[in-house]
Amino acid sequence: MQGLTKQELRKRFKALRIARDPEEKSSADRAVCSAFIESYVYKNSRDILIYVSGDIEIGTIGIIDKILSDINIGADKRLLCPRCVSGTNEMHFYRINSLDDLETGHFGILEPANQCQRIDDYSDALCLVPALSFDTKGYRLGFGKGFYDRFLTDFKGVAVGLCCESCLTDGELPRDEHDVSVDWIITEKGWIKIPADNIKERKSK
Repeated sequence: MQGLTKQELRKRFKALRIARDPEEKSSADRAVCSAFIESYVYKNSRDILIYVSGDIEIGTIGIIDKILSDINIGADKRLLCPRCVSGTNEMHFYRINSLDDLETGHFGILEPANQCQRIDDYSDALCLVPALSFDTKGYRLGFGKGFYDRFLTDFKGVAVGLCCESCLTDGELPRDEHDVSVDWIITEKGWIKIPADNIKERKSK
């Protein structure tokens, strides 16, 4: 992969994901969901920021269902989903209490409806981050829209990337000066801890 541009890498990883067997993808999604839900990282978090997955992303509906179920039986948690700001690369997170709070928004992706409560304090939050690929230092190859790149620049909570094992990059992805790493990555094979130096770099920005 050395020498490939971000655009070339996006094309490569999108093709890999599209070509995956549906059963294999479903199995990986379930494994990632279980690994996250059973973890102390989830159990110790109150505010969970989570994307609503598209076709080629790691599926998050199972995670969302479980969090909503925990909330309904009294867990002290809030579930926040992103809503993109039209014409910009900004997004904000809104609290949802049910899947019925979601509606089709930008790029055909489900987003919180207008009436949902916007939350702006993410100081103690946990954010699940999508990407086409992550490298061994926790840096991500996004989908090219820039929403998470911008958001993570100022995010001081815990960032957890979700990725299928076949789309991890062995080595380093190309990155820009403003790019930041996640704290952890979860694949269908489990959790990957990112080296502390990378995490400190992100938290200090």
